[in-house]
Amino acid sequence: MHPSWHPAQRQRGFTLMMTLVFLVIFLLFAISMASSSMINTKVASNQQYRMEARSVAQQGVEAVMNQAFTLNPIPASSVPIDVTGDGNNDFTAQVAAPICLDSKPVLNRDLSLGDVCRTPTSSSGDLVVGSSGGAAAFSLCSDTQWEIQSSVTDPNNSATSVTVHQGASVRVPVGTPCP
Repeated sequence: MHPSWHPAQRQRGFTLMMTLVFLVIFLLFAISMASSSMINTKVASNQQYRMEARSVAQQGVEAVMNQAFTLNPIPASSVPIDVTGDGNNDFTAQVAAPICLDSKPVLNRDLSLGDVCRTPTSSSGDLVVGSSGGAAAFSLCSDTQWEIQSSVTDPNNSATSVTVHQGASVRVPVGTPCP
């Protein structure tokens, strides 16, 4: 006769196999979640590097704009920036020489009455130029349009590179050439 197997004994192997299958599924799910969170962390850090680089590039532009670059042309320069405040320069902005795009005279009617660029007036309030007494259309100033470009590459090996173009309008004495 054959030994009789109890139904519970026959299912012991099946229960073990199902437990192993579920264990493998849960393990794969955990690995997938960990991998997904690492990708999200990398995306967030790349975005942070990009925002820092953009901020540094803008600071490079502002460093040039704070100088009298219309009177003394500034060559391309490097502007070191400390982002963390620890006294060490974290980034360096490469600022190109400012480029003058346009220069046009300012009309007197576009200026307020007390503006230093306004052409002198007669006692009657008419604008005059020289001894001829004719009305003057242009003031003593011109508006120049400038483009300032700053580039930053992240030194943290994140391959982040940012270029910022900033336009600036600067009022200069009439006759100042656009270099």
